[in-house]
Amino acid sequence: MKGVLVTGGEQPEFRFVEHIFEEGVYICAADSGLDYCLKHGVKPDYILGDMDSLEDRSVLEDFPGELVEEHPSEKDYTDTELGLLHLKEAGCIEITLIGGGGGRLDHLIAVLALFDRPSPPELWYTAREEISYIKSMYGGKGQAGETVSLFPAGTDECRMKSRGLKWPLDALVWKKGDLGISNCLSETEFSVEMLSGSLILIRGLEKDLQNL
Repeated sequence: MKGVLVTGGEQPEFRFVEHIFEEGVYICAADSGLDYCLKHGVKPDYILGDMDSLEDRSVLEDFPGELVEEHPSEKDYTDTELGLLHLKEAGCIEITLIGGGGGRLDHLIAVLALFDRPSPPELWYTAREEISYIKSMYGGKGQAGETVSLFPAGTDECRMKSRGLKWPLDALVWKKGDLGISNCLSETEFSVEMLSGSLILIRGLEKDLQNL
């Protein structure tokens, strides 16, 4: 089952993620992620968090109590972590995270840290970027010259092969702390294949509209 976690922070314009809320997807809203859902006519299946960032707490009254899980503000896990745990317990094996960009730097770093753990989100949409977790193979389309950046995820050594990038990745061996910022597409189709380790790939959201 596919799952979507909508959290607070800076979120993308709805046009970039509308396609994700397809029928059958399980939707969890964390704290002010609920505001984003309601603004765009999305009804979450579950709501959780400390609710300290909601614009109006009274909106919770529109949902059955068993679908709302409220936590104290002083807790061991972030609302995003709690949301991911819930989605996994609900049986979701492909998870997309929406939100969590911008705002406080410590919150942003906390979300990035999720990709160093087992079973991170498959996709993460911030206000301006699409971040893909690559464990085995990634294939995409774009415009020649489009900028893409790649960073090691986890602690394992990264070895990979690529096609369609101006600066190929084939001869590289990356460890945590290495990076490939501002690479770009040399063709309209490209791919990255992992031989070991995992990566995150960052692309600008505007490419989604260019390739419709």
